[in-house]
Amino acid sequence: MNTADSTHRTPIPAQDLVALVAVAVIWGVNNVAAKITVDHLPPLLTTGLRFLLTAIVLAPFLRVPKGGWRALALVVLFTGPLHFGVQNLGLAAAHDLSPMIIAMQLWIPASVLFAALVLKERVDGWRLGGIGLAFAGVAAMVFDPNVFAQIGALTLIALAASCYGLGAVLVRRAPALHPLTFQAWISLACAGVMLPASGIFESGQAAAMRAAPWPVWACLIFGGLASSVVANALMFRLVQRYEVSRTTPFLFLSPVVGIGLGGLVLGDRLTVQILLGGVLTLMGVAVVAMAERLRR
Repeated sequence: MNTADSTHRTPIPAQDLVALVAVAVIWGVNNVAAKITVDHLPPLLTTGLRFLLTAIVLAPFLRVPKGGWRALALVVLFTGPLHFGVQNLGLAAAHDLSPMIIAMQLWIPASVLFAALVLKERVDGWRLGGIGLAFAGVAAMVFDPNVFAQIGALTLIALAASCYGLGAVLVRRAPALHPLTFQAWISLACAGVMLPASGIFESGQAAAMRAAPWPVWACLIFGGLASSVVANALMFRLVQRYEVSRTTPFLFLSPVVGIGLGGLVLGDRLTVQILLGGVLTLMGVAVVAMAERLRR
């Protein structure tokens, strides 16, 4: 087993570097895939279908914990239906993907704030500074007219990120389960909640599904399998081997990939103000994620 000291002395092997980059690329591509999907299918239906596929694939990992059902249910609720359902509603309402991808990164500073509120953890100066910088970056983007016109979508994305941040904190009170078991429960909950919700609150599902071209279904399958299963499995193996402060920097490739593809594939407009706000936000998130190393 690697210790904190040994991970500092041992370089990350090439195959694990490739795996880290692969995870970041998969999650970056999935942001664009999700936007393409919700542009053709109702967002609640999209969420339900994606996670129905994931739940079927991860069914062998579905384990019943011996206790801690209440804590597990809260984790599943906040990281599952509330996170992905609200996020897809935001993506469906957005005109440009890039500001939304930046707002998605707020889950990291939000998790620190929730850890202080829920678990009474102490927040040091580095993390406080990073939190302030991250939220200042998002606030700076809002003053761009193009982003201000999408303030409702941006608010939904930020709310979804906050839900995920709270769920990430509540995991510490949940039963000790394999991460893919958590993912299996999250997928089952998303499918079980979002599909009925789509039937109640959305319309035209059958017509939208018939009209959707094959790339939309490819994007849906990519999200259900590559993002939720493959990338999560790779990341679980990597965080078992290396410190979070060593793996996190690679994950900042994810929003870069997503924003780049948003411009190339979706024709997103990147103004100087959006770029500045994005840089400030990602810098703040980086400071929060690597605060422990910065203290050392």
